[in-house]
Formats: sequence, C-alpha cells, structure tokens
Amino acid sequence: MRSFAITAVAAIGLAACTTYDGSADNPVERSLTWFSFVAGEDIRSACTTGSSDHYRFVYNGVYERQIRAYELRPGEAGAEFVARARGRAGNVANFQISNPLGPWELRRSDARLTSAETAAIVSGLTTDVAAAPASAGQRLPSNMFYWTVAACQSGQFRLHAFAQDRVAIETLAFREPLLAHDKTDVEFAEAERIEGFADNVFEIRINQSGDGIVGRF
Repeated sequence: MRSFAITAVAAIGLAACTTYDGSADNPVERSLTWFSFVAGEDIRSACTTGSSDHYRFVYNGVYERQIRAYELRPGEAGAEFVARARGRAGNVANFQISNPLGPWELRRSDARLTSAETAAIVSGLTTDVAAAPASAGQRLPSNMFYWTVAACQSGQFRLHAFAQDRVAIETLAFREPLLAHDKTDVEFAEAERIEGFADNVFEIRINQSGDGIVGRF
C-alpha cells in the first residue's frame, strides 16, 4: 500500500508530459494525466466551430482530502452527466483483494439531465464567470479549495477558475444545480481556511489567455 502511494506521488511529477485522453476513474491514469484533465486539453482539441458543447467541472477540496469531477455534455434534449468523486486519498477502508487500487479510485454516477436541469447549471456558470475575477494568470495550489471549469461553448474554449481566496465558492450559482445530480455518495467537503503549507503541494497556473495552463509546479 505504501509503495503504491509513493508511486502515485511520483506519477504526479510525470504529469507534465502526459495528455489525458481516457478515463479519470483509474487512479494510475488519473495521476499521470491530472493536469491535462483539469486543463481540459481533450475538450480544447475537439472544440471547433460547430462542435458540441462540453463542460468539465473540477472541485479541489485540498487534493489529498477530496477531488470531484463532473462532465456535462448538452444535446438536443438535455445532457449526459457524469459525476466522479473521492474522499481522502488512500483510504484503506476501500481496499479489497480483488481491487487493490480501490483506496485511490473515484466513485462514479451517471445521469441524463433534462433541458431545464442543464440550463440551470450552464446559466449558473455564466453568472459566476461574469461576477468573478478573470481566471487568466491565477495560481491554484493543491492545498486549497477551488473549482475549475474547462468549457467548450459555441465553438469557443475557456478555462475558468473560482478559488476560495477570490470568490465565495460556497455560493457559486452553478454549484447547487450541479451537485443535485451527484449520486456518488461521497460527502461534499465544504471549504475551510487552510493554514500553513505541506511539503507535497503542487500548483496549477492558468495561462495569460485563460484557455489553458502554463507549467506544472
């Protein structure tokens, strides 16, 4: 168990050269592609004129304590919705001989949303983006609470950030309509003030154009 944890931490350091193109459920793949996943590099590459809208909401509730990710793919009548979440990384209560990676896996739930439910999330995001400081240039340490949203909307890609030291993330307009469809049974970790710094903190930095990340630290 300990050796795997060490391997997982080392994998994060390799993430700078690995692009996400698969599933965030597998903990090894997630560690190797986390930065790319948060940046929505796969969404950005597919975002062109006439392409379908696609949103990826990621919640960092102090990385080692909790991460949550939500995929929203609107269509003609509603949207496909996937929720993924885990609590503290390496929780041995989730260990099984048949699934040794269980303590690091994300629980998943799938749903089909109505047009009204989809609109509530998207309009909430629009409201939040308009009220929040620009995301370009923001620095997001892993030992704090924040949301990121990689969004392809009407053929345009943007990466939005909502950090606890810049906005009241507990009152974001998209939050409640989004979480209402989360059936992962992983309790949501509310933001709290974090004091001090941990040795294993890493940082995501959004580029100056607000459509990607620059470097992985």
